[in-house]
Amino acid sequence: MNKLTETLINARLFFRGRPIRVTTENAPVYTVSDGDMQIKICRQGRYNRYKRGIKRGIDALASDYHLDTLEGLDGGTFVDCGANVGELGIWAQSRRMNYIAFEPEQLEADCCDQNNFGGQPLTIRKALWKETTTLEFFHKADTADSSAFDVSDYNEKTVIPAVSLDSELDPSKLSRPLILKLEAEGAEPEVLEGAAKFLEIADYVAVDCGYERGQSQDHTFIEVNNQLTCRSYSIVATKFRGRVTMLFHRQNT
Repeated sequence: MNKLTETLINARLFFRGRPIRVTTENAPVYTVSDGDMQIKICRQGRYNRYKRGIKRGIDALASDYHLDTLEGLDGGTFVDCGANVGELGIWAQSRRMNYIAFEPEQLEADCCDQNNFGGQPLTIRKALWKETTTLEFFHKADTADSSAFDVSDYNEKTVIPAVSLDSELDPSKLSRPLILKLEAEGAEPEVLEGAAKFLEIADYVAVDCGYERGQSQDHTFIEVNNQLTCRSYSIVATKFRGRVTMLFHRQNT
């Protein structure tokens, strides 16, 4: 995005009565402003997510994961797998939750740091997987479709570090309620496989288990449901239009 593009975008936003404005001063990281609220993004088209306001866009994403149905979150911990620029970190911290972010795309992780940690490099720049290893990673960040599985029209393939949730976090040291939001572009079953100890303690798991696994674009909701129900979780909310999501609650907590 160059200065001319910025001017044209902002003119269009103005004439359509949209509350946000976009600046490119620190490209490739862009700033979307909405009054006193700002968010950093690194993919040009992503500003459209906030065209009706940053808070409204973030709240809509939280609603997609059914997080708006939860109460009593003050002091808890929100673990974000597939954090992107950390929108749900902004949501979680506005509810006085602690925030832990995993995001293997470097530019998105940089934005997540700026949006949630004052620019400190606290976003964990590793993929979550069933074990500690390295993975071939297929980058398709412009559409937020980067994956550990081969995807169509990827931009680049690299080898990246991967960890299991159990190897990276000690859930007994995390404040509750403990929520895992899981969006792994088709690798949700593998992430859950590497989270046995974590799932013994977590209170909620919010999962995007839509049609994103590999070239065949398979869904993962059957595998996700099977793995979580056998660990004493039950489904409390589902969404099958647009983003395919499920919210699970662990019983006997």
